[in-house]
Amino acid sequence: MFDSGLGGLSIWQAVTRALPDWPVTYLADQAYCPYGPRSQVEIAARTLAICRYLADQGASLIVIACNTATSAGVDHVRAALSIPVVGVEPAIKPAAAASRSGRISVLATEAMLKSRRFESLVRRHAGDVDVLPRPGVGWVEKVEAGDLTSPDTRRLISEVVTPLLSENVDHIVLGCTHYPFLAPLIREMAGDGIVLDDPAEAIARRVVTLINGKTPSATAGAPYRFLTTSGDPHPMAAVLPALIGHRYAVESRPLP
Repeated sequence: MFDSGLGGLSIWQAVTRALPDWPVTYLADQAYCPYGPRSQVEIAARTLAICRYLADQGASLIVIACNTATSAGVDHVRAALSIPVVGVEPAIKPAAAASRSGRISVLATEAMLKSRRFESLVRRHAGDVDVLPRPGVGWVEKVEAGDLTSPDTRRLISEVVTPLLSENVDHIVLGCTHYPFLAPLIREMAGDGIVLDDPAEAIARRVVTLINGKTPSATAGAPYRFLTTSGDPHPMAAVLPALIGHRYAVESRPLP
């Protein structure tokens, strides 16, 4: 499993709850984080390189736990690798289907909102529902730092969420895997009348389906490995307790 950084841990939590006996390796591409401002070509190349690395490490299934990386690179990865590859996409389809007001918002990175895949999702699944795309500028960096509740984080979220309250939006799609870690603040500002759509549980169900009938490795206890492409693993190790509630050792794996 990999993400541009630590956001994919929201997917990691759902997958490890669904498959407690399976060992999972999580790679955070913190040397290149955030992906949002980067070009689609660069993100696609990086996604393929990381997935090749994980396959070479013995992965039997890869989860691209990043909406931006999925939009840019999942097709290239699936064409290059023979193992199952699960991507993550904004939950536009269920949000649009459940919307009563006919207006939903998608919060995501700039790269995701500018991608052809996002345009395709809206065209195929939104129907007559109005979709209001909004970039969460600076949000990824706040999650990477484990800064989930500070006044500055609150300000960044309020700048995006508060204006939506006058737009008759009844669903907010969390279109970046970092954003569920900011959901408590988003919920506080949005109120109970707006549904937050997070695809993590759906991704976990998909993973379970793909490995149905297979057995985990003989190693007991479902060992979890955490890797970062940053040269210094200590910042990631320091933030893990704030995001997933546990301390784990982190290994540095700089990739070309």
